[in-house]
Amino acid sequence: MGVSTFIDGADVTSYVLQGSVTHRLNRPAQATCRIPLAYSIGGAGSRLKVVDDTAGLIFHGMVMTVSDEGDEDMLYTEYMAMDPMELWQWRPARDGIEAGLANQGNFSLPTFMERNWPSPTTGPGIIKEILRQSEISPPTDQGEGPLFISYGQFEEGGVDMSGAPMDWPMTIAEVANMLTSTGEVDIVLKPIDSGGNMAEVSVHNGDYGTDRSGSVVFDYAMGNYNARRLRRVEDMTSVVNKLWYFLGPRIDDQHWKANVQGDDGGSSAPIPRTGGLPYPPGGENSPPNSATDNQIGVSRIASQGSYGVRMNIQIFDSRGDETDIGRDLYRRLWQMESWLRAQPRVLVHITPVRGTPLNFDIGDLVTVRAGAKVRGGFSGVQRVFEYTYTWDENGVTEIGELVTSANAEGI
Repeated sequence: MGVSTFIDGADVTSYVLQGSVTHRLNRPAQATCRIPLAYSIGGAGSRLKVVDDTAGLIFHGMVMTVSDEGDEDMLYTEYMAMDPMELWQWRPARDGIEAGLANQGNFSLPTFMERNWPSPTTGPGIIKEILRQSEISPPTDQGEGPLFISYGQFEEGGVDMSGAPMDWPMTIAEVANMLTSTGEVDIVLKPIDSGGNMAEVSVHNGDYGTDRSGSVVFDYAMGNYNARRLRRVEDMTSVVNKLWYFLGPRIDDQHWKANVQGDDGGSSAPIPRTGGLPYPPGGENSPPNSATDNQIGVSRIASQGSYGVRMNIQIFDSRGDETDIGRDLYRRLWQMESWLRAQPRVLVHITPVRGTPLNFDIGDLVTVRAGAKVRGGFSGVQRVFEYTYTWDENGVTEIGELVTSANAEGI
């Protein structure tokens, strides 16, 4: 196996002392490379491209920082680059043509989050609209120009995400982060090199990735012995088992127009996977019945009994119309946060042996197993959210510690 590195199209592979590529689901990818100062080229704004012999093009992005450093042995230059998603934090989220010509380009009070026409306001549709509008070039005042992306798959049929999240304007990155936080949206940038574009963007309904749990198996102290390090963490520092949202407008000093909590009666458009919010039928204080109750409620009540009541109150009233426009969106966010935070999370971090090929990617499901010396042994399937792939001047490749899902995966 080998890795090739290019800066502004020039092959600098033979000069690279070490390099790395980090892929993160729903976040910008990042790459670094270090070469002797005498051979450094380009600068901030240059294009950095990384090609793996087996996996192909694994990174293409813009150099953000260039650092010249020296030690007792040599002078070298360190480059840090990010893929085109980095640019989204500098672009206001604007209404597209779908809003009608009168409102196209509007970012001070856009309608793309509350509009339910011509189809349900799903995450992929929202992202596609605001990206395309941002690419409209000046001199018109409706966009800022190229994002250096092409457009791949934007799935249909997702959950209705209509809502009014906070004060406008918002950046594309802020909208994307809010949507992916619901668990119903995954944004993936695949590196490309075509016509000045550095990535192809696809947006999925929270289900991106391939189930490789049968073919990609990492064994620590057992089986294939292909994991060189394991770290298991139980964490209850962020446990919350009584979560209340208050939604604007505020009525008086003590009241808001609506709230979202355990006794919420549900929605006119039932939320997938739970069919609403109520649990158990007798309310929060009634005994849970795992056979009939909403499992979020069962988990929360069990958590209160085990760890004491841990309450968190969040207020959403910056616009003042969250109850009327955004209630379904807040219900879904409440579900996600309540489920994830009700119980302590068990995270297993695995580091593959050096030389492990890139035969998986972010979003994929992989199997992690440990031998009996680790709490009697365990086996489970985890989703990969982040990994770093590194190489050195001798061509030795290494996959760092995998950032994977906790035991709350599978919502």
